[in-house]
Amino acid sequence: MKVDLDAHHQDSNVRPAVGVGVMIRRDDKVLLGRRRGAHGADTFGWPGGGLAFGESLADAVRREAMEEAGVRVTGVPRLVCVSNVVEYGRHYLDLEFEVTEFSGEPMVREPDLIESWQWYPLDGLPAPLFKPCQLALASLNDDRLLNDG
Repeated sequence: MKVDLDAHHQDSNVRPAVGVGVMIRRDDKVLLGRRRGAHGADTFGWPGGGLAFGESLADAVRREAMEEAGVRVTGVPRLVCVSNVVEYGRHYLDLEFEVTEFSGEPMVREPDLIESWQWYPLDGLPAPLFKPCQLALASLNDDRLLNDG
């Protein structure tokens, strides 16, 4: 069965979509890129996107990291938080994952969506951050799994 991987965007104006974020960490740094051409343009975020029909969450994490940054996730992604996000003219249930085991160096693979990738220290992040990234970092700080509103 052929599945339209972008169909979730077409339906997201009438029902929430499901998104995954991939916080790729190297020691005390996190991979971030300036978003463009999509919701949250001009904010900094890590790789992420919509969950495709029939796809597992772990497969979505691996796919998004490779599609957007050319990074191969080699370990098991760890769930950081689940958030109900109503921002940027969209509504989506967002699942953020942390990845510390990976291979490859980041490269811009979708230049229409990301300007560049850089490693930023957790105590010196650029602003503004993409809302799901803000929520994930807050969840790491206070061990909160659910962000609902």
